[in-house]
Amino acid sequence: MVRAVIADDSAVMRETLGKILEAGGLDVVGRAKNGTEAVELITDLEPDVATIDIQMPGLTGHEVIEQVMATKPTPMLVISSQTTKNADATFDALEAGAVDFIAKPSGDNSVDIWSKQDEIVDQVRAVAQAAVGQVETNSRPTRETQRPESTAIDVSAEFPNDPTLIIGASTGGPRVVEQVLSELPERAGLRILVVQHMADHYTERFANRLNERTTYEIKEARETETVGPGEALLAKGGTHMAVSGWSRGELTVVHDDGPQRHNVKPAIDVTMETAADTVRGNLAGVIMTGMGADGADGLAAIKDAGGKAIVQDEATSRVYGMPKVAAERVDVDMTLPKDRLAEGVVNAFRGWSA
Repeated sequence: MVRAVIADDSAVMRETLGKILEAGGLDVVGRAKNGTEAVELITDLEPDVATIDIQMPGLTGHEVIEQVMATKPTPMLVISSQTTKNADATFDALEAGAVDFIAKPSGDNSVDIWSKQDEIVDQVRAVAQAAVGQVETNSRPTRETQRPESTAIDVSAEFPNDPTLIIGASTGGPRVVEQVLSELPERAGLRILVVQHMADHYTERFANRLNERTTYEIKEARETETVGPGEALLAKGGTHMAVSGWSRGELTVVHDDGPQRHNVKPAIDVTMETAADTVRGNLAGVIMTGMGADGADGLAAIKDAGGKAIVQDEATSRVYGMPKVAAERVDVDMTLPKDRLAEGVVNAFRGWSA
C-alpha cells in the first residue's frame, strides 16, 4: 500500500485530503500542519509520497522541498492555490525537486476538492512511483545571457527547411520541457508545439517562464495562432491544440473543445495527429515523462506520415508511463535520456538534409 504524508496548514484540507486518499486505497501515515513538522514527518516516517502546500507557517512548501530533497529525497506533489503569486511559487517548487502539482480550490472548500477525488488519487499514486534523487542545478539561458551552443548539436547551413517539432509531456515534464527547449539551437528555426498536461491557470505562466529562459519565442496558444520558424506554442490548459493549416512556412493552430482523451485536456494525441495530417515539411515528435498512454497514437500518426519518433528513456523519466507505452506501440527512431533529447531532435532533422 502507498504510504502518504499530507502537509497543509488548513485543518479542513488535511482532513479532506486524508479522507480522499484513504478512500482511494492509500495509507495516510502522517499529517503536518506546518513546514517544519512536514520535514520532520517525512524524515521520520519515510513515506512513499508527500503532498505539500505552498503557503505554510514555519517553512514554506518550497523550503520543505529543498530540505527534503537534500537529506531524504521523497516524491512530492505540490498542492497549489490558483493565484499568480502561487503559480510562480509552484514552478519554483518543481525546480526544487517536486514531481508534479495539482490546483487547490480557493480557501477551505472541501466540496470543490472532492470533485477532484479521482484526479488527486491518480496523481498521488503516479508521483509515488516517480524516481527522485538529488536535484540538478543546471544554469539556464536567458535572452540576456545566452548559452553557448554545444558542438554536439551544432546547426549547419544545410539544416533542412520547414522543421516542425511536437513535444508531449505529463508528470515530471515541466523541467524536462524547459531543459530541451533551452538546448535547441535557435539557428535551427524549428516550429515547436508543446503539450504539457497542466491546468488552465498555469499554462500561461509556464509559457512565460519558458519564453524567459530559452532563445525561442514561446507563448500560450490562443483560440487561433500561427507559429513560424524560431517560435513555439504551449497548449492552453483545458482545451486541445489542433493543427488546422499550413501556409508559407507557418502552422496555424486552433482550440479544439472536443472531449477529453485519456482523461486529459489538452491531449498530446490531438496535436500530433492533426499535425501528421496537416504539416508539410519535416516533422518529429517527442514523448517525455508522464503517466498514462497519451501520445502513443499521435506518435504513431507522425511515423505513418513519414516523420521521426523520439521517446525519453526509463532511467531519466520521473514516471515511465507515456514513453513506455509509446515505445511499445511505435517503431521509435530514438530512445534517449533527457540531456540528449535536444541533440536527438536536431540529429533527426539533420538526417533529412544528408
